[in-house]
Amino acid sequence: MGTQCHIYIDHKSFKYIFKQADLNMRQRRWLELIKDYDLEVHYYPGKANVVADALSCKAHCHCLFFKSYSDTLCNEMRKLNLEIIPQGALNHISIESTLHDQVVMAQAHDKCINIIKQKLAQGVNKYKCFRQDHQGILWFESCLVIPKNHEL
Repeated sequence: MGTQCHIYIDHKSFKYIFKQADLNMRQRRWLELIKDYDLEVHYYPGKANVVADALSCKAHCHCLFFKSYSDTLCNEMRKLNLEIIPQGALNHISIESTLHDQVVMAQAHDKCINIIKQKLAQGVNKYKCFRQDHQGILWFESCLVIPKNHEL
C-alpha cells in the first residue's frame, strides 16, 4: 500500500531474517508471510521493548488505525457495500432477517396454504386453529405457518 511498517521485537535473530542464509522452518514461515510487505524490523531487548509490550498486553490497543488507504482497496470494499470509517466508533448495528419475507412469499405460492385460506374464508370448523392477519399471512395459533419448501 506504499506505507512502511515498523516491527519492534525482542527476538534478536528475527532482526536478521532477511539476511540469513539458513533458516529453520519457523523462520521460513515468517519470511513467507512478511516478504511482500515494506517493513523494518527493530530489535529492543527485553524490558526496553515497551512498544511491543504495550501492544501485546493492553486490550484497548488491539484496534488498528490506518490513515493512508489504497484506492483499489476502497473501491473493492464499496463493491461489497462496505466503507472505511476514518475515525470514530460503531455504536449501533442493525441486523434484519429476510427469512420472514421468504416465508411470506412462499405462502403466497403454496397450494396447500391457499387451500387452508379458502377453508378459513368458508368458515370450516376444522381449521379454527388457523388465522389470517391483515396482510394475508397465515398463522397457526401464534406461530407462522411455514410452507413445505425444502429451501426454507
